[in-house]
Amino acid sequence: MTETTHRTETSGSDASLGLAPRPDSLAMSVYNTIRQAIVDGKLAAASRVTEAGLAKELGVSKTPVREALLRLKEVGLVESDGPRADRIVTPSADRLRDAYEVREALEMKSARLAAERGDREVLLAARHEAERTVVAADQNDFAAYRAADEAFHTTIARATGNTRLARLIDDANAMIVALRQRDVPGIDASPLCASQHMAISKALLDGDAALASRLMEEHVRSVGENVVAYLTDPGSARRG
Repeated sequence: MTETTHRTETSGSDASLGLAPRPDSLAMSVYNTIRQAIVDGKLAAASRVTEAGLAKELGVSKTPVREALLRLKEVGLVESDGPRADRIVTPSADRLRDAYEVREALEMKSARLAAERGDREVLLAARHEAERTVVAADQNDFAAYRAADEAFHTTIARATGNTRLARLIDDANAMIVALRQRDVPGIDASPLCASQHMAISKALLDGDAALASRLMEEHVRSVGENVVAYLTDPGSARRG
């Protein structure tokens, strides 16, 4: 697919990318914009993109686009397609399975470290996010559930005090969340997952590192298996 074709497919008032509000840096704003465009399908799976084409569409220089694409390649949402172009990744059960396996390992360590040395105020914040997932799941409010779920895992990572680990978890989750929203939209907020969040948060507050790690492993693995099963056969997976 050529860049010209890509621009034609994504042209129009309701398909234009539109630069997201600027957060810490222009590159991060571009990254968030492109990532959301992948989720929304404005940048379709397998579509070919270039630094020059995206920079022109977003009204920015190529430098922040280059930085954003490098981050997206690290995350796994974009892959190289020749020396001057990249391609949006296509739906893949294997890709999601691999991502969840990486996330499982990282989050197990995160839970262990958070239980061992996490600041209690931060762990209480994680508990609050777990409670929010319970409420959102009961109300079947998927947007609220997703926000609280992401905040729950991010807060635990922050509690470790290991910024490198937190960054790796953020990258793993950025890919999973984006591909899950794009490719597996039929799975709703889960009361079971919310109850798992509550159990994990209790183990963290109790300082039980072994239990927190084991519960996190079971949680991430069960979610990953369900998501992969749904992508492979939507009728075979349970909701949540």
